[in-house]
Amino acid sequence: MFDKHGILMAKTAVAFSLALSVSAIQAQPSGTSDDALVSSVKTALHSHFGGGLGIRVQAIDGVVYLYGTVDTYLEQANIEEAVRAAAPGHKIVDSIGSSPN
Repeated sequence: MFDKHGILMAKTAVAFSLALSVSAIQAQPSGTSDDALVSSVKTALHSHFGGGLGIRVQAIDGVVYLYGTVDTYLEQANIEEAVRAAAPGHKIVDSIGSSPN
């Protein structure tokens, strides 16, 4: 037979396991992994602008970060628009700069 202490320990272990599961689910609210998000954004940038942009893409906890330099502000705006279409519902942090001409 189980004693009261053993049952309490079992209930605590189950509750802790459920709490970990819920926090893991909440870490990626969209259900998209960071690697898949980066791949989607890179594919969109490549299809819209070719491979010569030199923009670095990173995703952390569902947030997309863009790094690099482009020639014009218009180029920067077009890149951000393509990224928003490739990662709908995700926050985009644009750290792309435009070179002075």
